[in-house]
Amino acid sequence: MRYFFDIRDDFYSADDADGEELSGIDAAHREAVKVATSIAGDVFVAEGFEITVTVRDEERPIFEVSVNLNRKDLA
Repeated sequence: MRYFFDIRDDFYSADDADGEELSGIDAAHREAVKVATSIAGDVFVAEGFEITVTVRDEERPIFEVSVNLNRKDLA
C-alpha cells in the first residue's frame, strides 16, 4: 500500500506528493517516527517545539505522530 507523510512543524509545512510503498500500517508507523525524530533536532535548535507527521493513504488521513520538544532548566 502507498502511504504519504505530510510534515508540519513550527516553521515548515510540506505535503508528500509521492508517497512510499510499504508493507502495512506498522511499517508506516515506523517510517513516521523515523521522519519526525530525524527533523526534531533541527527544529529544537531553531527554537521550535513540535513536529507532526500525518500519515495518509490515497483516500484519507490514517494517523499522526507528534514529537514535542521541551527544555527544563534544573539550575
